Amino acid sequence: MDSPFAPAGFPDPALVINYPTALRFVRFRLNRMAHGQMKSWATAHRFNYARLVEIKKDDRQLYAPLLKRLFAAFGYSVDVLRLISMTNEKRHFYWFATPEAFALFRHELRAYDELVRLAS
Repeated sequence: MDSPFAPAGFPDPALVINYPTALRFVRFRLNRMAHGQMKSWATAHRFNYARLVEIKKDDRQLYAPLLKRLFAAFGYSVDVLRLISMTNEKRHFYWFATPEAFALFRHELRAYDELVRLAS
């Protein structure tokens, strides 16, 4: 296969995360920035600073494309999957391009979760 994404559009479930997990990771990465650093980082990467502040506070699934851009800015290649349930509810998932990228993501997220656990 030439592309890490399956041509038929069927992702490997082992490389997929749900929206809440993606949001938790993005919040971790944004909160990791030193005080005052996020505004200059947002400008340098062409993000709307106010929108990034919203992401840190809002749990609604409004930011799926923006989270994809943020993952790219953090060095992860992901594709957004939008699935519609039988009740017409939209759910977003993120599909990592490679198992290596997914493993690095999981390692980073586990380290963050461990720090949160230790702080509690």
